[in-house]
Amino acid sequence: MSNHLEAFSKDIDHWIEANCPESMRTPMPVSEQVWASSNIQFPSKDSKKWFDAMVKRGWCTPEWPVEYGGAGLSFEEGEVLRDRLKFYGCRPAQINFGISMLGPVLLEFGTEEQKKEFLPKISRGEIWWCQGFSEPGAGSDLANISTRANLKNDEYIINGSKIWTSEANKADWMYCLVRTAKTEKKQKGISFILLDLKQPNIEIKPIKLLSGHSPFCQVFFDGVIAKESHRVAEENNGWRVAKRLLQFERTMMADLESEGAINIEPLEVLDKIDDINIYRNKKLYRKIVKHEMRNQLIELSMSRAAIESQVGFSSSSLTLKYLSTEEAKNRWELNVASLGMGGLETVNSSTGLKQEIAKSFFYSKAYTIAGGSSEVQLNIISKNILGLK
Repeated sequence: MSNHLEAFSKDIDHWIEANCPESMRTPMPVSEQVWASSNIQFPSKDSKKWFDAMVKRGWCTPEWPVEYGGAGLSFEEGEVLRDRLKFYGCRPAQINFGISMLGPVLLEFGTEEQKKEFLPKISRGEIWWCQGFSEPGAGSDLANISTRANLKNDEYIINGSKIWTSEANKADWMYCLVRTAKTEKKQKGISFILLDLKQPNIEIKPIKLLSGHSPFCQVFFDGVIAKESHRVAEENNGWRVAKRLLQFERTMMADLESEGAINIEPLEVLDKIDDINIYRNKKLYRKIVKHEMRNQLIELSMSRAAIESQVGFSSSSLTLKYLSTEEAKNRWELNVASLGMGGLETVNSSTGLKQEIAKSFFYSKAYTIAGGSSEVQLNIISKNILGLK
């Protein structure tokens, strides 16, 4: 590490000590997440203090330009910052799909007006974004969408439906794929539009899940309005933008902790439930150790992919979403197994640690579907890395 980065690292350490409360250096349960929103809520004074400190420094979006709400850090400086935050166990200051997915797309494809309008608000956590990609009739074929947008004067009139839209019932805005032309190749008639959800003629219905809570929704559009100036890239060229956003989404999902996913270690669970089990159940213990080793390898692969992406496309990044989400699912299966017979309790009848594990176990199945199912990811790997047909 260069002298500059060493000095920067020490400055970060001093800043964390002065600005990050001790309670913000602990694992974050779902109930204490701070979601970016026009009506942002803080579960405690400490969470607001930490959020304000991070936003003021631009460290929620460290590598974004200063004029767009970032800190203007280099990639190397950003890596040092993330490393020190992780070292101290600092919680994410905010959960924000705008930062992890839409923001990078706007930096790459957006107009200067779009960047100035949205990026600072995203960085400051003032908009809750949701993603309008999947549709009831499209299945795993995203290009088969039928939600229609017709341009009239300088506005799009949108009709159709989206499904599995995470947190749509709480969101302010949606980045949405719509069909703007019927073409022989389905991908060529799709546009990428930013849509204000706080308007009439939008109906949002939550979808109840086995885990007991409902982050997913179905959204219905009946003559909904979107400005032409809020279309990202050229009309009918939204597929290129969507593919890029999916790369960011899959990278984000490969690093679930970056979005505040609760992290409970199976070995700790096994020890808490019965400290004798750790020696008695050698088969389960070996599975947990193997899982921890795989997690370390995935983390190293993520670091390598991040470095490779600075000079061009990293093919290894295509594997990370599949590997990480499958391992996350495995983590919660091991947590349930570590509970012994207690792992059979239902979400509603269990409390405390058992309830948190039960909820996360059920929801972990969604990780392998959202952002492209594991089966789709394997197809992508086979075609783009292995060259299979």
